[in-house]
Amino acid sequence: MSTKPKMRRIKKITITLSEKEGEWLSLYSQDLGISRPAVVRRLVREGLREYKSLRGGRIEPENQLGLFDSIQVDIFNNTSKTDDLSEN
Repeated sequence: MSTKPKMRRIKKITITLSEKEGEWLSLYSQDLGISRPAVVRRLVREGLREYKSLRGGRIEPENQLGLFDSIQVDIFNNTSKTDDLSEN
């Protein structure tokens, strides 16, 4: 039994920069010694990591019902969701 290797899905995105931004991108790539597309990927990745850390790293799709969420009830019968990841 051989398993199929997983195919990575690559999303192609086209961006448009002004002439000045293109010049800055070229200078930045020359300073780092890497190509312009590699610089763009690096900048996007760094920005998304920062966003992820600010947001808390959790992404929940809107179509989830929350059936297995832990619910905490206080003495006044108020309910709130608990975060199971913080208990580790």
